[in-house]
Amino acid sequence: SVVYAQEFTVTPAGLKDNSNLEKTYVVINTPGKTAEQNYNNAIKYINKTYKSPKDVMKGDVKGEYISFDTHVSNFLIVKNSGVKVVIDANYTVELSFKGDRVKLEVINIDMYNPEVNSKVLFSGGIWAGFPIYKKKNNKLIRPETKTDIEAYFNNKINVIKGYLLEEVKTTDDDW
Repeated sequence: SVVYAQEFTVTPAGLKDNSNLEKTYVVINTPGKTAEQNYNNAIKYINKTYKSPKDVMKGDVKGEYISFDTHVSNFLIVKNSGVKVVIDANYTVELSFKGDRVKLEVINIDMYNPEVNSKVLFSGGIWAGFPIYKKKNNKLIRPETKTDIEAYFNNKINVIKGYLLEEVKTTDDDW
């Protein structure tokens, strides 16, 4: 059997499916699960992960769709002329459920330093904050930042996938 990894890669246009750069989302296969089971497992993930699950939920169509917001303090460190700049992030995840598949898309991503009002951009000019790629020629200029963002979101995919496949123990039977 062939296993397809669901991973994002950072491109000048944003997060893309590593196996198909036309797509801004990844599809997580959940063999043997229904859309309703996937939806319920996604709700478990949100309830176990967030302190105020109701506050992060932005959209909810039972069995079909969920969207939720995430804030990450100290999301990554960007090196700028030898100075390390701490970057926070806000982003929205949309999950759509269809049979034994879940479409995961990260939208509205905002990576910023609140103290100096500078942002990490997927692409931009050198005066536009902290671009990962040069806007003129799409040359990668912040490889560490690219790697850090990919590692974060690919880990997030794996955590959500663990909940969808019920590999994460969500109850403690030994109490």
